[in-house]
Amino acid sequence: MKKIALDGDFNFTDEQVARLNAVGQVEKLGNASSDEEWLKAVQGYDVVCNWGDHVLANLDKLENVLITYPYTELGSFDSEELAKRNVYIANARGGNRKSIVEWAMFMVLSLYRQFPTFLRTTEQHPFTSTESLEGKTVLIVGHGTIGTEIGERCEAFGMNVDYFNRGDDLAAKTSQADVVVNALNCNPSSKNLLDADFFSKMKKGAFYLTFSRPYTYDIDGLITAIEAGTVGGAAIDCDPEPLFDVSNDFYKKCLSNEKILVTPHVAGVTKQAAANGLEVMVKNVESYLNGTPQNILKKYTA
Repeated sequence: MKKIALDGDFNFTDEQVARLNAVGQVEKLGNASSDEEWLKAVQGYDVVCNWGDHVLANLDKLENVLITYPYTELGSFDSEELAKRNVYIANARGGNRKSIVEWAMFMVLSLYRQFPTFLRTTEQHPFTSTESLEGKTVLIVGHGTIGTEIGERCEAFGMNVDYFNRGDDLAAKTSQADVVVNALNCNPSSKNLLDADFFSKMKKGAFYLTFSRPYTYDIDGLITAIEAGTVGGAAIDCDPEPLFDVSNDFYKKCLSNEKILVTPHVAGVTKQAAANGLEVMVKNVESYLNGTPQNILKKYTA
């Protein structure tokens, strides 16, 4: 019988637990204190359900296993090289999509309408006429399921939506955009794609928004462009782990500029997203062990 390791605490329903037990022998692992201890603990399992801890550090040492986790982005790796050792990574594609889209739209509205300034204010502000989203052009860099749904929501607000796809002239598209949304995944083609030069050439006064990993953009270049008056402001859901961590250096760097609306990796954190992610993960296990794998990530590192 196939062996399934639960590496972490998962709030599965009784029905989900029964489904896992129907396709394999399920065992709960203890908390590993190091990458080496984790690697030893997962040996011999056909599937490891995981929150992402210790995975990237051990990918080059794994064999004959599916690693699946209940969220979208793990990081950069070479799926073709992994497949040579019968190692596969499956994410919870779409599980937190709507929650991230909600965050994105709240932030676009906040940047233009300046809502944070007026929420529960105790000061008498001078009359301020803010900007509507209607008629603004948004460029979405990353045309996956999340980027596509953000585009659909932006269209509903009367915005003009454009997408950057591989092979497009990024600089030309960026020069016309009032808002740039970074929805990139981690791949060599996206590594630091939005660098200091990119930010310096954005349309004057444009906004930048991202929930993607810093792997894809240069935070120092963004801050420099904001300070220079090129970029009007930004909204960033900081990615460094753990969730809600406001003590890490990246978060503090974002806080250093008052024109950056920053949240501590909470864009996709809702009860619905959590439930969706666990359900997709269970389906990933079922599909893989039944010989019809789903949500297997295809990435490369060179």
